[in-house]
Amino acid sequence: MAVASLFTREKRIVYARKISGFWEEFSRKKIGLFGLAIVIFYVVVAIFAPWLTPYNPLAQERVSQDFAMPQWVTIFPQYKDLPTTQKDQLYWLPEKGSDFIDHYGNSIITLYEAKGTEPVDVQLSAKFNYLSIPPNDFYLRFSWRSEEITDLKYSVTLNLFTPEGKDYPIWIQPSLNTGKGEVVSIQSVDPLLRDRLGFTMHENIAKIFFSQKGGYTCLLNMHFEPKSEAAKGQIILENAEVVILGHVHGILGCDNVGADIWAQVVHGARISLEIGILCAVTSSVIGILVGVIAGYFGGVVDEVMMRIVDVLLCLPFLPLLLTLVFIFGKNIFYIVLFIAIFGWQGLSRMIRSRVLALRETAFVECARASGASRFYIMIKHLVPNVLPIAFSSLVLSVPSAILFEASLSFLGFGDPRVPTWGKMLHQAYGFGAFTNLAWWWLVPPGLAITTLCLAFVFMGHALDEVVNPRLRRRR
Repeated sequence: MAVASLFTREKRIVYARKISGFWEEFSRKKIGLFGLAIVIFYVVVAIFAPWLTPYNPLAQERVSQDFAMPQWVTIFPQYKDLPTTQKDQLYWLPEKGSDFIDHYGNSIITLYEAKGTEPVDVQLSAKFNYLSIPPNDFYLRFSWRSEEITDLKYSVTLNLFTPEGKDYPIWIQPSLNTGKGEVVSIQSVDPLLRDRLGFTMHENIAKIFFSQKGGYTCLLNMHFEPKSEAAKGQIILENAEVVILGHVHGILGCDNVGADIWAQVVHGARISLEIGILCAVTSSVIGILVGVIAGYFGGVVDEVMMRIVDVLLCLPFLPLLLTLVFIFGKNIFYIVLFIAIFGWQGLSRMIRSRVLALRETAFVECARASGASRFYIMIKHLVPNVLPIAFSSLVLSVPSAILFEASLSFLGFGDPRVPTWGKMLHQAYGFGAFTNLAWWWLVPPGLAITTLCLAFVFMGHALDEVVNPRLRRRR
């Protein structure tokens, strides 16, 4: 019955008229419309974040070299030769012992059955081209496993041949008697690879390997040593690819570990909006309740509540917030709760002053004389009359919550499990964005925070003019 009474035909007409009148007033405030358009843009980005980028910002997937610049910088002459990341699937072709080799989809299966006791070599080759400037890093990865090993010793080696004919043994699997499998990832920064090839710590292996443009060959050699004529076994090679990390990547480049910055910015919009709106709604509800109760009851209740407000207003908010987060843990739930708890004092004072005037009005006196309870008067008459003030304050408190969360994250007290703009700035400051002049890592999160906060400020000022007739006339 209560729900039905809220949506009677007469009330729907009244609500529609109020909404229409509000929008008519708000649409005249161009700065408010501008802020609303920006907020809508961020909301759309937050909703469609998984579709706007293929990368998970928490996985820190390496997609390019460290501090790779945005791809669009190649429009400038000095950066036109910078390559993007090159990925090549390796398709193996038999070079030796083809009668032992079988193809099954993307898998290469080497089926060995001894025909004597002489050692046997089975070779596979895969070719790819690299036609850009030398990279800073590369890796080659594949998965392999051996099965059904009987009276057989084997070893596997992988060599890389450069266009000028140099041969580098980049992977060696020592001889084993039992079956084994693993995912092999050969990376140029691996110190074991550096030691095997005899390079010094100051030499860049990727630049040496890919110093020449042209065709490269990977040669995989499987050496079998049967112990008897009954020896047999098989080696399965799958999903081989070579990845040469580029100097430029995507819309906003990469951070210090080669992770996509655009993914972090896009997913950060979702977290920032959630934090700002949740904090603002929670603190507004607390402020309305405290303000209405203090203003209507007055006396001792009003005095006690306002002294509590005074004490909370005098506390240093940021140091106290840092202390609470340190004690309770870096959890986004606690961060939202603490920001909301310390963000309602100003609103409660405004609501209280408004309720002090409303409780002496004729319609409240009539309700009291007709026997209405205090709870009914506060909910039915006082709260609806203070909601316009609370709504404008709610919109203006969103940027404050976003900035406080960004401040906590920048200082290292944010939740490490969620991608936020403050966390991006913290990592940029701590991992060399300033020393490497990586402006594409520093500017986007700062600009995103500034733009979103300004949008809510614009909307808040426009709403303030709409809901406050005296302010509207004065301006």
